[in-house]
Amino acid sequence: MAIKRRAFLDANVLRGQLTTDILLTLAYREQFEPRWSQDVLDEVRRNRPPGLPEAAIDKRLATMNRAFPPAMTSGYKHLMPEMRADAKDKHVLAAAVHSNSVVLVTENVKDFDPPNSGKHAMHVEKVSAFLNRLLDDDPAEVLAAMNEVVSRTDRAPNSIRELIDKMAVQEDLKGFAHDLNEAVPADQRGTHPSLQASRSAKVALDGIAPPGEVAAKSALASESRKSAQAQDKGAEREL
Repeated sequence: MAIKRRAFLDANVLRGQLTTDILLTLAYREQFEPRWSQDVLDEVRRNRPPGLPEAAIDKRLATMNRAFPPAMTSGYKHLMPEMRADAKDKHVLAAAVHSNSVVLVTENVKDFDPPNSGKHAMHVEKVSAFLNRLLDDDPAEVLAAMNEVVSRTDRAPNSIRELIDKMAVQEDLKGFAHDLNEAVPADQRGTHPSLQASRSAKVALDGIAPPGEVAAKSALASESRKSAQAQDKGAEREL
């Protein structure tokens, strides 16, 4: 992409291992610049997946900070009173604004209502929407990143098909799974029933011409008929 977008990542998109792995692999490949805050990382730690030891989450967070030193955002507390967000999430929006991010990636979009313009403007979207925009911008690079994700482990998912199938049943990633499934070669597509249903619906819709196209074709056919009729009448007069 010509200009890397800077994205502030909320705690709920950094909680799960797979979502975090996908996001940070794309960031490492310079598809976007990640930003977060200590408040966000503390929330990730408090709400870590059940069964994940504190030592494991602490190791992951430390690795993230080492890999992306500029990501840590501070000095935003003074903005919190001005933020249009739920009280518990004002610190997230304040950090996103202060970091000069162009998008706040969160699964709790309803908790944020920033202005569309001005110094506190911020675009807010869910992780699948964000990933799909990256896919649209640079499909080859995103596919390469997904291959990197599955190549790092001997455990499932260790193929693109398995990755897509796993994402298809994960609430925050299923939207990305459907778009990625359409972007990969046929032999790498997922097999989950929801993907098959979505693809069948797309094929059916692709066979239906848009209303404007139907009207244009109808008008063209009508003009052709009129022209043919005029030619026939002209031929009759000549006879």
